[in-house]
Amino acid sequence: MKSYLAVFCHPLFIFMSLLFVCMNVNALGDSSSLQHQFRVDTHIELAKFYDREIIEFEFVKNNWQLEFDAKNYQFKPISDVLQLQTNITQTDPIDSFALTLVEKQSQCYDSAGLATTSKDFSHVWLAGKEMFKGDTFINESLDELNTQGKYRTLDVDLSFDPVHYGDDNCSGAIQFSVELEI
Repeated sequence: MKSYLAVFCHPLFIFMSLLFVCMNVNALGDSSSLQHQFRVDTHIELAKFYDREIIEFEFVKNNWQLEFDAKNYQFKPISDVLQLQTNITQTDPIDSFALTLVEKQSQCYDSAGLATTSKDFSHVWLAGKEMFKGDTFINESLDELNTQGKYRTLDVDLSFDPVHYGDDNCSGAIQFSVELEI
């Protein structure tokens, strides 16, 4: 008849045993004991570690020329579509992203090129929600699929407050940043 002995070690027991052994080794040491700290470094090449990427992130119109409504002394609203294309496959569980409005600024200038009081008069609406500088849409899903991978399109609208009489030139910029949620 064969008998079997099973030993189950709790992690705390193992730690305490190692600690006891270490204390005994230190107790045996004398003034001639030597200690050395070993340093471990590594370099991770992210391109090899994580191959999913955003392959397209752009507005359909790419550059906007605003029309001016002279009756209301403001720019007419415009609409565009923001496209986000990835190489993430259908079976890949990653399907969300975070989109941040990094920059939103607008400023008008007089005929001499000096800044006027017409400043920050533009408003950005993404998928029906107004965004302010620093705002982030988190965990938005990549809910569509094409031959390249998962993608998403979002409606972007810009609206404008009236500017002041005497404004000769106005300019502005918006900048979005996007990252995949892993």
